[in-house]
Amino acid sequence: MKTALAVALLAVLSFGGARGAPAEEPPSAAALLAETLARLPRQPLDVKGKLVVRRRHGQEERTLSFDVALRWGDQPPTARYTIRDAFGRPLEQLVVERADPAPPRLTYAAGNPLAPAPLPDLFAPIQQTDLSWTDLTLSFLWWQEGAIVATNEVRGRRCYLAEMAAPAAAQEPAAAAYARVRLWIDCEIRMLLQAEGLGADGYARRRLWVKSFKRVDETWMIKDIEVQQVGSGHRTKLMVLETNGAPL
Repeated sequence: MKTALAVALLAVLSFGGARGAPAEEPPSAAALLAETLARLPRQPLDVKGKLVVRRRHGQEERTLSFDVALRWGDQPPTARYTIRDAFGRPLEQLVVERADPAPPRLTYAAGNPLAPAPLPDLFAPIQQTDLSWTDLTLSFLWWQEGAIVATNEVRGRRCYLAEMAAPAAAQEPAAAAYARVRLWIDCEIRMLLQAEGLGADGYARRRLWVKSFKRVDETWMIKDIEVQQVGSGHRTKLMVLETNGAPL
């Protein structure tokens, strides 16, 4: 990740259709993530969807909605993430500005109506889901130190497995709880398909899977993502319902 989720988990929700370098010649881990970020849309993109928390046996426990406004073509590039209740009322909002090489600038608000508030623990679950702000914004896509350690398959797609070390918290506030992350990135289209955040003890804290994606014109759009906080007893499904006002 270039400096310090798209991105947000939704800044990375769409990728241009250009192909990456030949799979036989793996890039460096930093170059791989730079190529992934380069596929983020520069045109304004507004995403709406919902979060569903389910117990292991499928019992629905909690439903929220979200919207993301991505402005990666602006100066500075900006993404705004808003979490709402099932009726659309705002609960929390995080705005991320990324002006390389400076650390990201994070602005937080909470309540209805939204009002400025101190920045929360970016690793803590959002509204009793399995998602943290770290995961939703996919901040680890901007980390620099790491290596490609393997090539394997995820959902029938050939992927590079990159292991990235967390930067100092002063450089990336969202990095404090993860010592490193494992990222499975499609060799051909440079899309993140799976991620795992590891603590200092080497054990997984959270896991993220892309469950489905769709090609719209020359852009790949992620539709469904599942996230599990290890030991929570449930999973959270993030579903993208519409982009720029059109159903996905």
